[in-house]
Amino acid sequence: MLSGNNNYQKYSREIKCFISKPRNKNEYCDFVKYLFKEILKANKNDHVWKLLKYVEKDTDFYTAPASTKFHGNVECGLVRHSLLVLAYGIELAPIMLLGDYSIYYLFISCIFHDLCKVNMYETRERNVKNEENGKWEKIPFYRVKEDYLSYGHGIESMLRLNKYVALPESWNHAIRWHMGAYDITQMDKLSLEKSFSAFREVLFLQTADMLAGLVDNI
Repeated sequence: MLSGNNNYQKYSREIKCFISKPRNKNEYCDFVKYLFKEILKANKNDHVWKLLKYVEKDTDFYTAPASTKFHGNVECGLVRHSLLVLAYGIELAPIMLLGDYSIYYLFISCIFHDLCKVNMYETRERNVKNEENGKWEKIPFYRVKEDYLSYGHGIESMLRLNKYVALPESWNHAIRWHMGAYDITQMDKLSLEKSFSAFREVLFLQTADMLAGLVDNI
């Protein structure tokens, strides 16, 4: 398994450059495949290819928004947010993970930490008054599908990922708790604090996610 090192830092810049321009579904899909094939050198028998096939064929990962009204609430917002989390993850890992990590699991966990959001949203229209001409206009917006069923944000992503790639305990905790206090009940607080203490990956993924979603609003 590949270990983390500073040679991957250049790919953070490449990812940020890629998402800085408008792209279509095929371009995003090809870029994610490039990351695993050319950078991680995943062989043809790697289970990650089954994961990528599922994401491409059976989900809207490459076109879905990242939220209904917060960061990335636009077409392709989910994949752009996910790639930016990876870019920040690459930058943060040498410091926050002390250089002791698997770049393979880092890539998978960062890119697919929000896998719970695939096939989650739908587009609807609502009437909004145009303040300039006083007329009512139909404006599209995203909402969560009424029949969407989930075990919960982090847990859903963790379970879906592990159907294809068995993640180490540390990265499972990182995905489970990547929302931190934004997705927690009082009963969960102790478990979150214990995960922080046990695995550096937990605070690492949460930090990368917050930088992408709250600081860059992507």
